[in-house]
Amino acid sequence: MAELVPTTERQVDAADILIEEEALRRADALLLEEEMAKAIHPIIARAMTPLATYFGGIIIVYYFLETTGGFLVMSVLSAMTAAILLLAEHRWLADYRSIRQLEAASAIVGLLIYANILAFLHFHPEPVRLSYFILAMMCVVTVGATLRVVIGGALLSLCTMLWLAYGLGPDILAQYAMLGIACIFVAFGMVLLMRNAIGRAVKARILADALRGKALEQAYKDALTSLPNRRRFFTELEALLEPGAASEPFFMGIIDLDGFKPVNDLYGHAVGDELLIQVGERLQSIFAEEHMVARLGGDEFSLLITRPIDDQALQALGREAIEALKRPFRVGDRDVTISGSGGFAQFPRNGRTAGEIYERADHALYSAKSHRRGDIVIFDDRHEADIGNMGRVEQALRIADLNRELSVVFQPQIDVIARRTVGFEALARWESCRLGKVAPDVFIAAAERSGLIEMVTETLLRKTLCAMADLPSDIRVAFNLSACDLVSERSISHICSLVRQSGIEPGRLEFEITETAMMTDFERAREALATLSAMGCRIALDDFGSGYSSFGYIHRFPLNKIKTDRGFVSQLDDGAIGHNIIRAMVDLCRNLNLDCLVEGVETLAQMEAAQASGARYVQGYYFGRPMPMAEVLDYLAVEATKSERFVS
Repeated sequence: MAELVPTTERQVDAADILIEEEALRRADALLLEEEMAKAIHPIIARAMTPLATYFGGIIIVYYFLETTGGFLVMSVLSAMTAAILLLAEHRWLADYRSIRQLEAASAIVGLLIYANILAFLHFHPEPVRLSYFILAMMCVVTVGATLRVVIGGALLSLCTMLWLAYGLGPDILAQYAMLGIACIFVAFGMVLLMRNAIGRAVKARILADALRGKALEQAYKDALTSLPNRRRFFTELEALLEPGAASEPFFMGIIDLDGFKPVNDLYGHAVGDELLIQVGERLQSIFAEEHMVARLGGDEFSLLITRPIDDQALQALGREAIEALKRPFRVGDRDVTISGSGGFAQFPRNGRTAGEIYERADHALYSAKSHRRGDIVIFDDRHEADIGNMGRVEQALRIADLNRELSVVFQPQIDVIARRTVGFEALARWESCRLGKVAPDVFIAAAERSGLIEMVTETLLRKTLCAMADLPSDIRVAFNLSACDLVSERSISHICSLVRQSGIEPGRLEFEITETAMMTDFERAREALATLSAMGCRIALDDFGSGYSSFGYIHRFPLNKIKTDRGFVSQLDDGAIGHNIIRAMVDLCRNLNLDCLVEGVETLAQMEAAQASGARYVQGYYFGRPMPMAEVLDYLAVEATKSERFVS
């Protein structure tokens, strides 16, 4: 049932609307009047010199025609009029300031012309001289800034002319009455034609300016969220960096949503769009008015914080924003939960150009999403060193002999019930001829950023498949795929070709992917994994619990195994809480008919605790560190000769 609104309330609303509409009409009328005055201003200003020339030159005529008294009065009045006219043009009307200024100047000019005519008639009261008031009307029409001045000046000239004609007799009055009426029509016809022409031009210009302003606003506004867009953001950033403007330090930040793509893919773009709108509103409510919140595109938002603030206060403000994003969003009839990560850089500490500051804020964001997801990272000297190292690593990768420098080591995966090794995880290693040993997370990230990841994946997979030929047929090997591999059709196609060409049974190969990699592009990742699964390969979800940990998408992927995040193993030492977490994950996998592997087991106590929590498959340093294939074969040989592998 529709909610009923009281009549009085509806009347108040209607009255408010009428008041607003009337205010808008008045504002439009004032704007038009002001613009009309601006358009007429050059006409009035340029008329001053011809009039001043006339009044200056007529002094010579007065010298020959007037008596001594008349000459003194008329020449002084004409000289004063010419001087005021020149002063008006070159000082008062040199620049347009307001309609009142223009109106006052035109009124003064009209009165001076009127005074000159009146003075002349005082010395020469002949009836024919009354026609000078007709000239006065034409001058007032020309220099009148507003209709008020035009009408007032014209009526003053007409009434004075008729009053003087009345004193000269009925015939003179009738003659000048007809002439005055005709001149009034002509004068007002001229003014209406002129003002209508100017008015149309002014209205067209106002409309063009409004459309241009609207187009400019749209060009600098994000169509979805109505926030400033990428172009506007970088325009403001460049303005802050201009010489003289960038005297005070300021922070630039990037906030990227975590978990937006699954929402977009699961619920559709309409929900995703509404979510982005609410995210923009929530961010605007957190940051002060002097800060700029913009949308760079996709689920990425940017910030400019120009008021003085130190790193500690920025961390607090950033965390407040991140916590606000973690609160559920009500979109339609559902609650949607996401989170966000942020990276900040400061001018001039972290850079002096827009490109440098943006690059460092982006690097801080990358660091947050890689190591401190759901938090704020401020760029510092350590990150500067990382950028330098990343550049060197990328250069070394580009010129490296990948086949010779890349290698694969294997870490055992144990079935604690059968008490034997059932598989290995293949782990990448790189010993560069230029840099020496480079950590896997460093060179894999560099390969992803530089577009070399497909070559790296191909080399590592070839070596892994080659090594698998020497392993027993019941031993599986897990191989890690990056986010770039998952979203590249070419890469997945090449991987499938390598597996087929190797002759290895696809079921022995288990591709491990992380939650983050899956969420990079939900649909493409699902298609890629479906292709690998259809070929017979197994799929494992790595580090479950470290990222989104959403049960809503697990059933949409062809998973065979879930590997718990290694951080949960350390919680086993905390007693019941750690046990309950592992047990919950084991139960989840059992209910979904998935294998569950507990990763990161390094001590006997952790192994026993994992086993007590119901885990069957474990991996960690307690059973063996990553080893080359030669040691793997020795390891399996030793295991085969032992009847008992575990310490009770």
